[in-house]
Amino acid sequence: MSAVFFYARKDAEKNRKTFIFIIIAIAISTANIIILNGFMDGVTNDFLEKTMETSSGHVNIYPNEKDIYIEGLGIKEQKLDSIDGVVAYSPRITAGGALSYKEKSRSVRILALDPSKENRVTILLSKVDSGETLAANDRDGILISYRLADELKIKPGDETTVVFEKGKTKVFTTRGILHTGMAMDANTVIINFDSATEELNLSNKASVILVKLSDEALSGQYKNKISEELQMQKVKEWKQEIESVVSSLETFKEIFAIINAVGLFTGAVSVGVILYINILHKRRQIGILKAMGMKDFQVLSVYILEAVFLGAIGILIGDILGYAGTKYLEVHPFPEPMLGSMAPRFYTYLLYDASFVTMLTVLFAAVYPAFIAGKMNIIKAIWGD
Repeated sequence: MSAVFFYARKDAEKNRKTFIFIIIAIAISTANIIILNGFMDGVTNDFLEKTMETSSGHVNIYPNEKDIYIEGLGIKEQKLDSIDGVVAYSPRITAGGALSYKEKSRSVRILALDPSKENRVTILLSKVDSGETLAANDRDGILISYRLADELKIKPGDETTVVFEKGKTKVFTTRGILHTGMAMDANTVIINFDSATEELNLSNKASVILVKLSDEALSGQYKNKISEELQMQKVKEWKQEIESVVSSLETFKEIFAIINAVGLFTGAVSVGVILYINILHKRRQIGILKAMGMKDFQVLSVYILEAVFLGAIGILIGDILGYAGTKYLEVHPFPEPMLGSMAPRFYTYLLYDASFVTMLTVLFAAVYPAFIAGKMNIIKAIWGD
């Protein structure tokens, strides 16, 4: 076996320039897999985290099918207080309206909540870029999403007018500019829950109740329990809230998988073609080795070992490039108008997955050339026929 290792090493040294191209192809393929998979996993996890931080509880309660709002909010809250495992809850009211500032006006989505309750479920009210957040008893304050504020040139301290669905108007003082990195950044304003109930005449009602549990893994069990206890038909766990977006992200993952496959195929072709050409050029040497007693499987092993050697170097370089590229993009993310930024995240399993898949591809590409070398006829090989 030492002869196999010796010849494989010597052959690799003699073809150093040629094999450098193989190593580069393998390294690029490996780095490509790490960065693209890190990018998709980063975007997916970032979206999930932002959703849970700003827009969803572990369980969300919605009005029954024929109702516009959840009725009897006070009783519903009392029942939630009595359920073990329910840590907190936050009722919200959502409505359409318009926001006016000076001579400009835009349609908006009005989100009303109780700051003291909301802060126990999400960190939405902490997502303030400038100014201050909404206080618990502040019925005259408003938070405005940053894109809406940019469009209307609104700054903290400015007075704005909100026109509600039923035609009522109220002047609010801008407390802060909100930036969540979610869709609500487009046209959302946040006001106090009591202000909305008064202006919309929605006493003891809510559009949704976000519920936080002591253990999010039990959201499926609590979904059924809360539905039964509160006699509400439409209760969703957090996984259901994001499944449509996650399915879209899965589609992008499939596209990225195709891109990775193309990169791997390119690397495999490079390995296979170069090894095959190398074998054709060394038919006489292979014939002499066989004439000296080297078995078919030993000749095959020489070229398999060469592939492993080249693959290991290429993968090591690719891992380093992939790690460096992912870390660089984490610090320098791509700007995105809606989400704010998009960046990959580095996870250790990315190295393992990319290395394993690339090595399998390299070995697969080397099998045919190595098989040809192992089965080469001694006489034909020596005479070059």
